[in-house]
Amino acid sequence: MRKLTTYEILRKELTRGIITKYSVTQFCKATGMSRGVFYNTYTGLTDLFCKSIQAEIKTHFREYGDCQSNKLIFAFLRQIGNDRLFYTNIYRLTRKKHTTHICNQINRTLFTEMQKYLFNSDYSNKHIKSMTNILLAHITNWIDHGCDAHVLDVYTDVAIILPKQKDC
Repeated sequence: MRKLTTYEILRKELTRGIITKYSVTQFCKATGMSRGVFYNTYTGLTDLFCKSIQAEIKTHFREYGDCQSNKLIFAFLRQIGNDRLFYTNIYRLTRKKHTTHICNQINRTLFTEMQKYLFNSDYSNKHIKSMTNILLAHITNWIDHGCDAHVLDVYTDVAIILPKQKDC
C-alpha cells in the first residue's frame, strides 16, 4: 500500500467537515511528523496550506498542459468544486490577515504556470498577469461563498479572458 504524502493527509484532514480550528499538533499527529520536522519544513500552517495549493496547481498544469486553455481552466475549476470543503476550510482557517499572503503566493504560482503554458503564444507577461489576477479573483470569491455557484457559472465568467488556441 502506498504511503500518503503530507498534502494528501492534509486534504484528508480538511475534508472531514467544516473546520474552524486546526493546529500544527493535529497535523503532526495525523502525519506522524514531529513538530521540529514540521517547523523545519514549513513556517506554519499558512505556509503548509499555501504549498499544498501551489503543488496542486503545478500538478494540474502538468496533467492538462497539452489541452486547450478552456479545458485546462474548466478542469481546474471542476477540481476546486469537487474539493470545495478542502478549499473552503483553508480559506476560513487562514483568516483575513493571512489570506492576502496566500493569495499573492498562489497568484505567483498560477502566473508562472500560465507563463509556461503560454510560452509560445503571442501573449505578453502583462496580459498573462491580468488573466491570472482575474481568474484568481473569481476563484477566491467563489470559495469565499462556499463554492455555492455552479462550476459552469464561474467558468462562464472567466472564459472570455482565456486565450483562444487551436486544438491540441
